[in-house]
Amino acid sequence: MSKKYSKMWFEVHKIISRAQKEIYEVVEDMCKILKKDIGSYLDELSSRYGFTYVIKPREGDGDIMKCVPCVYIRASKQVVEEVRKAVTSKFTSIVSESRVVFEQKPIEIPIR
Repeated sequence: MSKKYSKMWFEVHKIISRAQKEIYEVVEDMCKILKKDIGSYLDELSSRYGFTYVIKPREGDGDIMKCVPCVYIRASKQVVEEVRKAVTSKFTSIVSESRVVFEQKPIEIPIR
C-alpha cells in the first residue's frame, strides 16, 4: 500500500526538480540582462570603493521563490551597504522589478 505513495512522492520531487532548474535558467538570463543594465555603474563604484563583484543567481536552499539575481560583493559589510544604496537609488525600477539582492561574498579559503 505504501508503494503507491512513494511513487507519487517521487513524481512530486521530479516536478519540483524540473521547476527549480527552469527557474534557475530564467534567473541566469535575468542576471545577464542586469549585468548589461547596471554593470558599468558597478564598475565605476568598484573603482571608487575597491571591491570585486559577480552577478549570479542566489539559490534559496530549496525554496524556489528565493532564487533571485544577486550581486555578490567581495568587500566589507559597510561597502556592500554603500553599493546597495547607490545602485538602488540610481536604478529604482530595475532593481525592484528584477528583485535583485546584494550580499557580501564570503572569502574563499585556498585549499592546499
